[in-house]
Amino acid sequence: MARQKQNEWQVYFEPGYTCEALPRKRRPGKERPVGKAFVWNGAEWQVPAVYTCAQGLVADLVMRVPAGRIQDFAERWGLRPDSGAKDFTREERMRLDNEDPFTLDFTPTLLLNGRPLTCSNSLGYAWDPLPGCHDPKDLPLLEHYGLDQAEGWAVWRCHFPWTTMRKPPIRSLAVRLEADSILLPGPHITVKGAGGSFPFTDLDGAAHTLTVQEYKPETLPENNNFQREGFVWPRQCLTLGYTVEPPLPRSAFRLMDCSEGDRPRRTEQAQAPSVLAAACAALAFAAAPQDGAQPQLCYDVSSLYFELPDTIEWLMAFQQLPCEAAQIKLF
Repeated sequence: MARQKQNEWQVYFEPGYTCEALPRKRRPGKERPVGKAFVWNGAEWQVPAVYTCAQGLVADLVMRVPAGRIQDFAERWGLRPDSGAKDFTREERMRLDNEDPFTLDFTPTLLLNGRPLTCSNSLGYAWDPLPGCHDPKDLPLLEHYGLDQAEGWAVWRCHFPWTTMRKPPIRSLAVRLEADSILLPGPHITVKGAGGSFPFTDLDGAAHTLTVQEYKPETLPENNNFQREGFVWPRQCLTLGYTVEPPLPRSAFRLMDCSEGDRPRRTEQAQAPSVLAAACAALAFAAAPQDGAQPQLCYDVSSLYFELPDTIEWLMAFQQLPCEAAQIKLF
């Protein structure tokens, strides 16, 4: 996180740099204490300080995560310090992400003298007070901001480049936080071909019917951008075209293959990159209409297989915002 040099707290605009790797003559940012506390998305937040650098502003956004909530989450899911994504199904990972008390994807914007500064990049850190789940290297940040080590803390260090040639004076500063949409798992359906209809209710309890209109096996070309040397990759997938009545916005609903599909088969010593999801996403994008209107026919694509199964189980997934945007005056 921030680095100490001769017991001095130093924050630089370049994310991820060590002191030794910093470009020559780079100076640390000048700290300006803020100490602003607020509540957003049901959690306690604070902006303890911002840092004025030659390249822009750096802001630390801190969210408190109660230790009891972390413990309950870990016990409910049977989590261990070495737990990984491979231990859970696609649907379970979706539920895990939504329930994880440390996880929240959002877009911050600073309003400097009423004008927006866009976040160019950010680094996220988490202090988990449970035994074996935290890094002692993060202690200086907790100590600098007076954060209780017995509690959990999520910290986002955000970088906002100046939009002017010269560093502007800071007369007023506010931050706007906009949460990203989350995917919520819904019912499962098993599709064997075109013509099937499946009634369901959305997140608001409204009734809809999904009707399968197209059921197309597809084969990726043998020489495509997702192939990698040293592996034989699955190239079979299924494109599903369907309608929803009454219609739902395309951004609010999708179908996902419940299975991860087949993994690539190693032909020689190599490291397998994770590109299967990207391949499926590209196929879905290519199949869907690219205008801004609500399409009459929606398309989603299964995972990749060496040989398509007779039936594929699909997960209905609903997309929604977890909370409203918030704007907080810092000074």
